[in-house]
This record gives sequence, structure tokens and C-alpha cells, in this order.
Amino acid sequence: MRLSTATLTFFGMVTSAISTPAMMRPAQYNNATTANADDRYRYDSDVQTLVAESMAGPNGKVNIGYFVNWGIYGRNFQPQDIDVTALTHILYAFADCDATTGVAKLTDTYADQEKHYATDSWSEPGTNLYGAMKQLYLLKKANRGLKTLLSFGGWTYSQSGHFNFVTNPSARATFISTAITLLEDNGFDGIDIDYEYPSSTEQGNGFAALIAELRTALDNHARNKGDVIPYLVTAAVGAGPTGYNTLPISQLNSALSFWNLMAYDYAGSWSTVSDDQANLYPGQTMTGFSTETALNYYLSHGASPNKVVMGIPLYGRAFTNTAGIRKPFSGVGPGSWENGVWDYKDLPRPGSTITEESDSVASYCYDAGAQTLVSYDTPNVVDKKAAYINSRGLAGGMFWELSNDKRGSESLVGTVARALGKLDTTQNHLNYPGSKFDNIRSQMGAMPPTTTSYISTSAPTTTVVVSTPPASSTNSSTVGGTCAGMAAWSSTAVYTAGIQVTYAGYLWQAKWWTQGETPRVYEGSPWNQLKSC
Repeated sequence: MRLSTATLTFFGMVTSAISTPAMMRPAQYNNATTANADDRYRYDSDVQTLVAESMAGPNGKVNIGYFVNWGIYGRNFQPQDIDVTALTHILYAFADCDATTGVAKLTDTYADQEKHYATDSWSEPGTNLYGAMKQLYLLKKANRGLKTLLSFGGWTYSQSGHFNFVTNPSARATFISTAITLLEDNGFDGIDIDYEYPSSTEQGNGFAALIAELRTALDNHARNKGDVIPYLVTAAVGAGPTGYNTLPISQLNSALSFWNLMAYDYAGSWSTVSDDQANLYPGQTMTGFSTETALNYYLSHGASPNKVVMGIPLYGRAFTNTAGIRKPFSGVGPGSWENGVWDYKDLPRPGSTITEESDSVASYCYDAGAQTLVSYDTPNVVDKKAAYINSRGLAGGMFWELSNDKRGSESLVGTVARALGKLDTTQNHLNYPGSKFDNIRSQMGAMPPTTTSYISTSAPTTTVVVSTPPASSTNSSTVGGTCAGMAAWSSTAVYTAGIQVTYAGYLWQAKWWTQGETPRVYEGSPWNQLKSC
């Protein structure tokens, strides 16, 4: 860990857990262009389901990250910027639904389907998918173990009552058919529901019915397409009583692929004292919440450990005018994009001291001069959380949200991936014959390369092995020797994750989208040096 502007201290301390307003669409992006889906995949409850296949689990731990469609704007975080080598699943946030009819819809068609990136043509024939969703499909082609899910809801839409339809069987059927249309059109591997939160037993039962019916419909969809690998159904759920008291957990567990436990936002602007926002154990915290407490509740009520994914925040919550942890505060101050919330990549704050609480497994930075404290997870803390995931037999880790992470050895996503060990390599879907987009139906015009990716557990670096490299850039030359047939690096070519080139006598592989960045070894480099030629 680099601490050029902060000092580090360690001593024992404690825990906490509540609702999660972090997972919300910012207000300035709530009026983006939307599009409703049609219901060509109408749900039929009488069709036989693929029960055995739908219950098939991953073949390793999962490492899941949320990608937000508003991130392409001010944050300038594009799908090509995702380091997919440390991930098994990407959840695309957020799609929406009509509170009365249940119709599923996209929230920003420009970001999702229309934005043209540097490699996109303006003149290709047909009706084609562009935007961030096309880029995710391309990432899937290059990384066959990477699955993508379309996530519906989030804090903003949930609090606006958009899931009120779940108590209406007809509206549930409409949501399911139109959501599957969006899945098929845009090339997703499953559907994630982020309903924050069912406020009554009736809504909880309606939510469980929605998940069960969605599971059945997706199994039927796979069977009708001849797909052997099932589509996924996941749910983001709360880590406090508000999030889980109304849920029929055992019933939900039978239909869910994963529970994404939102194990953060235990403290924030709504609190009475500064406190830990994502502590693992209850210790000296005053919130009354902890991740272990929430986990034990879910497990004791019927959730399977190997389906529970622990959420980890890629952000910190600030408290100003405070004398330290668990002290009164006044205000939350500025943040990276909204007041009181700092991206992990902007932490620790300059001049602050980091404290890691060993008893609660939590951390924060504190600037005594500015009287400002930020509760966030350090790499040491998430390493301990990953060890806990392994020791409890949980499914893996989940992150909100990917644009906030650091690169290199301080990446929290990478830290957890290395600590978890073997990651899930279950193959994704590429075949979408029912898509309305020509390039999705044609799988972008070519069959994908065969790729294998893995996370090294012996060093804080990420390695990708590609058994069949993608085609080389047309404006590059080739070289001989042990790298015969490989394209030479070109400063004008665009490279995406997995593409291999030669430069300065070595074979290199792109980690993510890059153009004009010379292949070199340094922290944050978009290139992996594979071997000498």
C-alpha cells in the first residue's frame, strides 16, 4: 500500500448495517432517454422447466462487479476500462420497470445502445447494437468465463415504488416477458433484481413469486433456444432488518442463483455519530449492524452459504467536524461525485491517518486537523473479508461500483480475486437468435477466440493466458521467432482485453481497452508482458 500522504496505525475495534442509498441512479441522470421492451417472450407457467440445470452452481468462487451506465459521462468510465481478469460477473445498472404494468425498460438508450465508440462504424448495414451493451458483449467474446446480467431497480427506482407491481400476477408476467426480451436483444446472461426493499409481507411474497416465475421463464427460454448453460437470476438484498424482515428467504433461495448481500452503508449522513460503514463483526460500533449478523440471519432462515455473495464497497462515507470514530459529527463535507461519498481511488484523503480495526474488521482514515473521518475498506480489510468468505463457504464477493476502484496491487477487486483462489469459469452465452439487433444475432460477425483466464494467487499481479489469440490489427506488421505470426504493436491501433502484440522483443497482452499506450511494465499499465520473442 502506498501511503505518501497518510500514516498508518493499527489497534483493535468493532461493527454495523442498514439500508443502501449508495446503489442509486444520480438525480442528474434520471431523465435520460428510456425505451420499453416488447413481450415477445411471454411467460408460460405451464411449460416444463430445466430444474437440474438451473440449480447448477459455479465451478469456483465468484467475483461480481456493478457497472453503472451513468459512469460513461462525468466519471468517463467505459466498459473497455473494466479489468475483467479479476471478475466472473458484471451487473449492468440500472434498468427500470413500470410500477403498475411491470413493463421492463432501459433507462438511457444512448449510453446503453447508441453511443458510438472509436471502433464502431457509422455506416455498417442493418439494425445494430452499439453503446455500453455492445462493449460488454465484446468483453464476453474475448473472455468466455465472464457473465453479464441486466440489473433492475436500485435505491432510486425502488424508493419511487417501481416494484409495486410484484403483488399483481399479470404485471409480474409482463415484467418477466419484457425483461427476457431485453436480455435476448442485448446479449445478457441473466437478470439481477435490486428491490430496496419489500415493505410488507405481501410485497415480500410478491417478490418471491417474481423470482420463482422469472427462474421458470428463463429455464424455458434456455430450453427453447437449446442452451445447456442456464441463465442466472440474482437479487441484491439488505444487510439490516429493513432489508430482510419481509423476505421468505427459504422460498427465494430455491430460485436464486446468488444472493448479493449489500454489506455496506451501515453508517452515514443519517447516523448520530461517525462510525464504520461496512464492518464484518460487531465490536465497538454503535450502529447495531454487522455483516456477520446479517449473514447468520439469512443462513438460519434458509439461504445456502454457497449462494451468498458478500458485498464490498468501493467507496467511503465521510463525517466532518468530528473528534474521531464513534464521536458526534456535523455534516459530511464534499466527495468525489456527491457530498460525503469518496471513491476508493480517492482514499485515503491527504494528511489523514489510517486505522484498521482488527476486532470489527473495518477501517477508516482521519484528518485531525480538518476533523474529517472517512469510513472505507482498505486492501488489508478486504483481504480479511475474502478469508472469511472462504472460511464460511460463501459464493464470493460483490462490488459497488467498478469505476471507483484503484488499479494495480491496491485494487480491492483484484485483492479479493487473488484471496478467493480459483474463480468461476462457467461459460457465458453468445447465441441470441431472437435479438432485434443484427450484430448480436451474428455474434459480431465472427466466432469468438478460445480464451482462458485466471488470477495468480502467489503475487499481487493479474495474469491472463490466451490459448487462441484474436485477429491482429490490419495496419500492423508481423514478426518471426517464437512470436511468429503475432502482430507488432501500432500506436494508432485500438486494442481490447486479450489482444496480443509484439513490441521491443516481447509478447504483450492487453488488459483492457487501450490506444497509443506503449507496452511497458509499470503499475496501472494496460499491458501484460507474457514472454520474450
